[in-house]
Amino acid sequence: MAGLRTLTITGGVIAAVSGLIAVAGIILMFAGGFDGGANIGAGLLLLLSMLGAVVGGAVLAVAGILHLVTRRRPRTTSA
Repeated sequence: MAGLRTLTITGGVIAAVSGLIAVAGIILMFAGGFDGGANIGAGLLLLLSMLGAVVGGAVLAVAGILHLVTRRRPRTTSA
């Protein structure tokens, strides 16, 4: 169960960090003006954040599936 908790926390942290990177990319896009130079860096940050969001979402999905599988499995009690 500790591994499942670690997996869930890891997925949440990855998703949160990718959200922060996306916010930084959006701020850089508007703060850099519209000449195109800063928009390339902001676009790269947005692409990086999309990749992080997909990875974080996949890790959270795996953690959710593992949680459902372990909940449905009947527990055996030793007498």
